[in-house]
Amino acid sequence: MRYSEAKKRAVTVLSEAGIEEAEVDSEYLMLFVSGLDKAGLLMRLFDEMPEEQEKAYEALIERRSTHEPLQYIIGSQNFMGYTFLVTPDVLIPRFDTEILAELAGKRAFEMAGSMYCSRQAENTDSTGMLEGFRILDICTGSGCVPVSVGLDLYKKIKAKGIKTEVSVTAADISEAAVGLAEKNYKLNLDDLKKGSGTLHPLENSSEVSDGCDIYGLGYRFIISDLFDNIDGKYHIITANPPYIVRNEIDELMPEISEHEPRLALDGGDDGMDFYRRIVREAPLYLYKGGRLLMEFDDSQAEPVKKMMEEAGFSDVEVHRDLAGLRRCIEGRYEMRYPASP
Repeated sequence: MRYSEAKKRAVTVLSEAGIEEAEVDSEYLMLFVSGLDKAGLLMRLFDEMPEEQEKAYEALIERRSTHEPLQYIIGSQNFMGYTFLVTPDVLIPRFDTEILAELAGKRAFEMAGSMYCSRQAENTDSTGMLEGFRILDICTGSGCVPVSVGLDLYKKIKAKGIKTEVSVTAADISEAAVGLAEKNYKLNLDDLKKGSGTLHPLENSSEVSDGCDIYGLGYRFIISDLFDNIDGKYHIITANPPYIVRNEIDELMPEISEHEPRLALDGGDDGMDFYRRIVREAPLYLYKGGRLLMEFDDSQAEPVKKMMEEAGFSDVEVHRDLAGLRRCIEGRYEMRYPASP
């Protein structure tokens, strides 16, 4: 069978199964099976498809026809220019969440730069070295937010000559998710080491390279129910918690309701369970002036904003995605709690 014939048959199968992007998905799976890029496939469209490829392709099309997500079938998803391995243990990284990651990266760079300039102006430290910029991500899933934010921040401060270490903690209640997030960090760090000439040791770095970390950049991956196993304070806390109303999960498209982990979807009876806990507990883990950034559903924007303001956060701002929907929120915490966590 020719590649063109195999693809045409696949489109028919997926369309009849109710797959909305039948044409796109059939081509993506053909590229995955054949190892070709789009240009290569176009050139070979009327060539005979090797029998082993044809059988593998038919098997993958059958899986997709059951509404198994494309990303679980191929095992990966792109996010913020990085590649993340995905399994049914974690939510699939979505383009909408890049809004949260981009905002967190922007704020982290601004804050690190401001802290460094203040230290230089004080002239109290001859090395100019900051103690470190600390980021915490909870409900981390695949690790797409903390990995992309931390690596991008590290590259930016190196390029600007800002002397500070970047420390990132990623936490999730799921042991499988934590393991996958750590694997994704190592995967993308290895790619970064190979492809960048800007990764060089920081002076007086306390980070010890173990083959996974690099000097000046450190990651921890922790099994934790939100803040239960977290210690210390952070400059930025990010979260993309479960926020689907419990009795609405089964009404979602089957790719989500039947395949993605319910643990990562279920936000309780009103979808707000995790926001209540995060907003209440986050101030204990933020430095004075630290920021909390979270993703949510458009319908939750006003109650989450009110919740943060009542908890003492200032400059609370809601940000929209490219579709104009309210997608994430940020706020700064200036108050000091009398006790450390």
